[in-house]
Amino acid sequence: MCRVTVGTQKGGAMSGLRDERTRQSRELILSAAAELFAEQGYQQTSLVDVADRSGVSRGSIPWHFGDKQGLLTAVVERVYEEASSSRDAAPLRPGPEGAFDIVHMATRVVRNQTARLTLALLIEAGKPDSPIHDSFVKLHDNFRAHVSEWARRPEIASRLPEGISPDAVAVMVFGTVIGVNQQWNLSPDRVDLTEAYEVLTRMLLSLIGEREMAPVPR
Repeated sequence: MCRVTVGTQKGGAMSGLRDERTRQSRELILSAAAELFAEQGYQQTSLVDVADRSGVSRGSIPWHFGDKQGLLTAVVERVYEEASSSRDAAPLRPGPEGAFDIVHMATRVVRNQTARLTLALLIEAGKPDSPIHDSFVKLHDNFRAHVSEWARRPEIASRLPEGISPDAVAVMVFGTVIGVNQQWNLSPDRVDLTEAYEVLTRMLLSLIGEREMAPVPR
């Protein structure tokens, strides 16, 4: 018979408590860093700023992430994980209805902090030696793959104009989303997101010959 001593039980409980505190501390730091990077940019944000915003000691940040670049990489990786989870949880419907899903997905992303953070990091990620360059490429690839997967379906691909590939559709959609997002962040009072994405929806539907289709709820 295997006997578990009281000391072993206490040790296991304490270890579990430490692990949970470590996880919570890491999440607080990541959330604070994401907020600050989105608000004021990576270069203007210090580890002291992150510590103050998170309520976690400054010394905990290097322990979790090594340095500021390590923290930046972790923030981008979390954005990628969230985007991947969102994609898996809401697959695009086949047929023309998928166009509405694409625009709905883009609208949801643009209206939350992730989009503001993504734009704030675009310049940093554009540097070839940036620690987040590869992660950012992966993030972009994820979105484009989601759209091109829909456009490759026979019922859509067969309706695309000659010379227009599913990959080109994905690039166009993603470029539009980034452009609209950037304009909205710079001048939110001058950019009507609802109208802009209505135009994107009509562009997609027109591309596959659906000019009069009304939105179909999920």
